[in-house]
Amino acid sequence: MKLRNIVKAAVVLGCAGVLAATFAACGNNEEDPPAVTKTHDPVTLEVTGRPGTYEPHNFVDGKCTMCDETTIFTQDSVAQDDIVTKECDRQGTVEEIKYTTAVYPDYEYADENGLVTKTAWVYLPYGYDAEDTSTKYNLLVLVHGSGLNEGYWFAKGSYADESQQSIYLSGGNGTANLLDTMMKDGTAEKTIVVTPTFYIPGEDGTTANTGNEADTSNFAEELKGDLLPYMALNYNTYAEVNEEMTDEEMTAALVAARDHQAYAGLSLGSMISFTSIWAECIDVFSYIGSFSGGVSVEQAEALAETKNTEFADYDINYWYVSLGTSETNMVYPGDPFGDYRAMLGAVEGLQSGSDLSAGDNCQYMVCNKTGHNYPSWITSLYNCMQVFFKA
Repeated sequence: MKLRNIVKAAVVLGCAGVLAATFAACGNNEEDPPAVTKTHDPVTLEVTGRPGTYEPHNFVDGKCTMCDETTIFTQDSVAQDDIVTKECDRQGTVEEIKYTTAVYPDYEYADENGLVTKTAWVYLPYGYDAEDTSTKYNLLVLVHGSGLNEGYWFAKGSYADESQQSIYLSGGNGTANLLDTMMKDGTAEKTIVVTPTFYIPGEDGTTANTGNEADTSNFAEELKGDLLPYMALNYNTYAEVNEEMTDEEMTAALVAARDHQAYAGLSLGSMISFTSIWAECIDVFSYIGSFSGGVSVEQAEALAETKNTEFADYDINYWYVSLGTSETNMVYPGDPFGDYRAMLGAVEGLQSGSDLSAGDNCQYMVCNKTGHNYPSWITSLYNCMQVFFKA
């Protein structure tokens, strides 16, 4: 069963809720009773003694306060840390690309061949040499949310204007700083990052912050048929391709390189991680990041069925899901991570945790004291880069 993403509006986000609680009673001359320790099942996340109630892990010093689950991830925002705010002495570069897609043939700015030109930005790690084709790089497709555009993550395009560079937005070149430092110290693998958009561009191929149409229903087709081939043909990725390949041969080459290809997105870009990536692109992406956006339990169950049947031969190397504690009313009240739990319980081969050596390949994380903003998303990217391309 294949789901098509027909979402045309911003995702509404949900509250993660309070993760730990204590109870106290007051009396004139009586001692307070001992605090009640809340526990939950480490796999199902169901709260002990409260059937049908679920709470995500609450990690303190790497260990959940409600169970024995441990993690290498952080729940504390890294947005103000040196890794984001200070330039590394080994800096990568960010450059603009223009590529064409055939998925909007009736659009007013399509050319005579039905092609539309789109803009994306590409981060190249320190030391990248286009002539050194023997050195291969992983590829991360990193996508923005509703109302933002392809320039968001690296403060490019319209976000190069200082008035756009608030902490809610990209905070300048903070994303590049984080990637530079992680790749320098080896906590992240050497990775090329491309930031496309699901919006249909204007005549010049760029996307304004508002006023452009979001066509997420065709985004999976655009990724597989246009953007990924462009990146493979023009950069030193692991996909072995050439200009003479047929579409079928190109797709086969991308499938063969899937262990070196990842997708991550925020907000509506996170919804796309379910409705486009889980639904249609598991054959070309083995790593997925879903930041601040999801789907209903019913959709998640359908996606699990798709994975277990249509994509049964394609293992998930890692799936990272996150939400900020201040985000409210995600998909439906009271259960902001029901989609994750539904898929964790239904998708064959998913095992929660961050110990890759033990076979862990998914985790749901709450970022403390953040909302629907860059501190949540840059922390999620930081956590993802610790496990992406390392399985």
